[in-house]
Amino acid sequence: MFSKLIKIKDLQFWALSLALLLLCAALFKPSIKTHAEIYNYIFVIDITQSMNTRDYAIAGLPADRLSFVKRAIQQALTQLPCHSKVGLGLFTAKNMFLLFEPLEICQHYAVIEHSLMKIDWRMAWAANSHIARGLYTSIRELSKLASKPRLVFFTDGQQTPASVKEPPFILKRGLVPGIIMGAGNLQPAPVPKLDQNNNPAGYWKISEAESQRGYTAIPTPAPDSNYLSSLKENELKKLAGTTGLQYWHLESPKQFIKILQSRTLGQTQMINTDISWILVLLALLIISLPYFRYLNDDR
Repeated sequence: MFSKLIKIKDLQFWALSLALLLLCAALFKPSIKTHAEIYNYIFVIDITQSMNTRDYAIAGLPADRLSFVKRAIQQALTQLPCHSKVGLGLFTAKNMFLLFEPLEICQHYAVIEHSLMKIDWRMAWAANSHIARGLYTSIRELSKLASKPRLVFFTDGQQTPASVKEPPFILKRGLVPGIIMGAGNLQPAPVPKLDQNNNPAGYWKISEAESQRGYTAIPTPAPDSNYLSSLKENELKKLAGTTGLQYWHLESPKQFIKILQSRTLGQTQMINTDISWILVLLALLIISLPYFRYLNDDR
């Protein structure tokens, strides 16, 4: 019996020593290289005033297009796997302004979300909206980035003035993979007029919109009627075909997340996978083994 206890104590000593070594190693956060499916996106958001049109709903309450887009992106950030990256850009007039290049979402979630929620229509530097030029500029700028991000271009397709001719697409079709996400409803709705404090001041009238050159009037016999805006789906589908992008109508955050996680948009990369939790688990198992063996021998 005495020799049996000595053996048990020796076993416990070596088990505890090995467990301690494993726990010490775990403190250094060891990792191994593995293949993983990740995502790398830049979300470019249309911030022209037509995006203030309230033809969505959030939690059962009316919501404008821009707020719904931000809500969809916010929820997507929580669903994309770690090591995925997200950047943000703004579109108005003819250009895209990149707020920041893609950042790893788990490490930089707070920064990305904070920047996203601060975006609003007052950041626009011009009233006009040339959808094709903005899209083509976005593709050109993203093609220059070494990380090769996918483009997600959010817009309602409301081009102003409508008489502007669409420029030719001189880049290679499919140069940058990605999506045009159509925001809004196919049924026309009035565009809210907001002051610089974001307070409502009625709706834009056709005569006002014409004078502002921020909108192009929809033909109507009453010039003082509300200016109406709707999702220009046919135009956006045409641009998708020209550029090689996919087209989707943004209907819900859940649908948007599913689209983002498509295998056609993912990128397989070698990533560092943390294995410290495995070492901790092994240490706990080793510590427990002598006691389990002792109990079994007593039986």
